[in-house]
Amino acid sequence: MKNNAVHNSRGGLEIAVIGAGIVGSATALALAEDGHTVTVYDPAAPGSGTSFGNAGAIVTGSVMPNATPDVLKSIPGYLLDRDGPAVLRLAHLPRALPWLWRFVSAGRITEVERISRALGPLVTQALEDYQPLLRLSGADNCIRQAGWLKVYASEAEFATTRLERRLQAKAGIKAEVLDRDALLRLEPALSPEVCRMGLFQSRSGFVANPRGLAEAFARAAQSRGARHVRAKVDRIVSRQDGPSLVGACGMNRPFDKIVVAAGAWSRRLVRDVGDRVLLDAERGYHMIFATGRDALLSRPVCFPGIGMVLSPMIGGLRVLNGTELAGLDAPPDYRRIRQLKNQAHKVLPALTGQPVGNEWMGFRPSTPDSLPVIGPSPRNPNVFYAFGHGHLGVTMAATTARMIRSMIARGGPGKDATPYLIDRFC
Repeated sequence: MKNNAVHNSRGGLEIAVIGAGIVGSATALALAEDGHTVTVYDPAAPGSGTSFGNAGAIVTGSVMPNATPDVLKSIPGYLLDRDGPAVLRLAHLPRALPWLWRFVSAGRITEVERISRALGPLVTQALEDYQPLLRLSGADNCIRQAGWLKVYASEAEFATTRLERRLQAKAGIKAEVLDRDALLRLEPALSPEVCRMGLFQSRSGFVANPRGLAEAFARAAQSRGARHVRAKVDRIVSRQDGPSLVGACGMNRPFDKIVVAAGAWSRRLVRDVGDRVLLDAERGYHMIFATGRDALLSRPVCFPGIGMVLSPMIGGLRVLNGTELAGLDAPPDYRRIRQLKNQAHKVLPALTGQPVGNEWMGFRPSTPDSLPVIGPSPRNPNVFYAFGHGHLGVTMAATTARMIRSMIARGGPGKDATPYLIDRFC
């Protein structure tokens, strides 16, 4: 090697992973198992950021992009309806315009079908890709195949799933259509009033404690020699002798390889390398009903017509709302998630009278084409990207880790990685 990094005693590389969320922790474990010396940089504890606050769903049938012709028709409403399932803050609009322009382009039906085909390999093998990581970390019981359920209050609501079901059928994904009786057999605590039709993907998984899963991966990586440095990386410097991380307290350290898995904060690091990406922070909110030991639901349940998900997480039933584009710096607005309290009572009457616990906001790293960025930088092949998973970070984490591990082992991406490379934004 020309740079200052030193191979470890097993002949592996010195690799930095920036980000200790579920994607970064899974990637660190996969690389440590391959014999590399891994250093994870994140000022926060593993899984304590956006990875903590999600619904815990591993949705193996999620081949529907965010941008579709129907969604594009709703964009004006995102600007005008401050209480809708998706909101774009007007103050953020100028900065979001390039992202939105690409989002509109991605919503053309030919693009929707192309993106759906690219999503397939990232989601359909998710449970299989998790298995080796679960064995390595002793976390076999953290994921169960509970399925992913969507509930519709009317036939008109259900009719909006026509495109989704067509894309799933093309991808060979089985999604079972349920009537009211079948829905109530599956989830008896739901109100019959909201259960007109349902869509059930039985092969999907559920993690009731996604932070705990990330922590298990981090511990397993550390048992294989990885370190977690609680520090913020200020920038990546590309030099002739290899890429270096620069941070506070005079940190300036070279590595053989660097993996950027910093979620919504990845854009500035990409810019350091000389690449370009369209990445925005979809802000998601949740609140917790302290349900004690009462298992009111068996799995995450999505109500698309309301823009709400209910998920039986460790610590209580989590209520999650849609999305808000407002950037990384604007203060949180908990008004919309609080307004879902009455909707939660309506769809799950047993929640009435249950106390509401903490409120939370996180930042989903989202690209306009709904595809993550996975693969090496075209300007510095020693820097790899693993971010932009949007709503599907838990779903895609293990598959992303497998792909990064394989790319580093063979020295570059294969043809199957083309849809995810960052040069699509050039």
